[in-house]
Amino acid sequence: MSVNRRLILIAVVLVIAAGCAGCLEQTQEGAVEGTIAMKVGAMPDEATLPYYVAEREGIFLEHGLDVEVVPFMSAMERDSALIAGEIDAEENDPVGTLVLRNAGYNARIVSHEMHETPEKMRFAIIASPNSGITSVEDLEGKQIAISSNTVIEWITDNLLGDVTASKIEEKKVPIRMQMLLEDKYEAATLADPLASYAIYKGATLVISDSDFDKRIGYTVIVFRGEFIEEHPESVAQFLAAYNEAVERINANPENYRALLVEIAKVPEEIADSYKMGTYMKAAPYPRDNFDVVLSWMQSKGLVTQEILYEDVIYESA
Repeated sequence: MSVNRRLILIAVVLVIAAGCAGCLEQTQEGAVEGTIAMKVGAMPDEATLPYYVAEREGIFLEHGLDVEVVPFMSAMERDSALIAGEIDAEENDPVGTLVLRNAGYNARIVSHEMHETPEKMRFAIIASPNSGITSVEDLEGKQIAISSNTVIEWITDNLLGDVTASKIEEKKVPIRMQMLLEDKYEAATLADPLASYAIYKGATLVISDSDFDKRIGYTVIVFRGEFIEEHPESVAQFLAAYNEAVERINANPENYRALLVEIAKVPEEIADSYKMGTYMKAAPYPRDNFDVVLSWMQSKGLVTQEILYEDVIYESA
């Protein structure tokens, strides 16, 4: 989604929110006595697996939170819900979070989540089956389908390095992958599991974030600043539960394969063979990645306001 479209949407959401503020109010007391009620937005992304494990196995409740994980199929809808106060936290990425901050919204990053490792990619440039493209150098002057002004373009620029490709806009991910498989796009940037599925269907892996020593493909946990102000203890409680869920997943990953396939929409053909990642415990989103993402966004005119690391990152006591 372009920044202009996102800003228009934000304005519409605020008008709606002002008109029905009463209908957006929700009790902060959980259904279980002594707990804090929270709604957390999640995209169909494997990074959110710990959310679902903590919810379904009662880990959040053990840490004093009555959490409902709310699934979204669109980042636009997820961010709209956060702005309107319909959810209290969400999975996001650094680019999307800084767009919200630039628009004046108090979105706070409380932790990074999953990122690529040498064994497990998160994002990749994939070439169409009959393109003949096998290396990054082969992409010089070639078409590559992306979603501009998003984390996908940030990833693409990092993976391309000094190579100049012709970027084509295709925001609908299923269409981007299908057009790639039909050789209508020479290449495309995809996130897993669709990157793995495209390879399974005959496309070629050109390069992925797991090929780099530096980490580029972060997702992050974002809270509404207002919710933190009302419930400052909630961040530590949430992250403690998140860490416990991570421990359970990493100890017995196959026990959670079916749930991963369900929530991340892993295609049936690769459900049994899809490589599960190692989940990282909660930790502050690193300043060095923040700085390079912010600089990239400023160079593209996506961030025009002063945004400081200390104002975005929230570290619980």
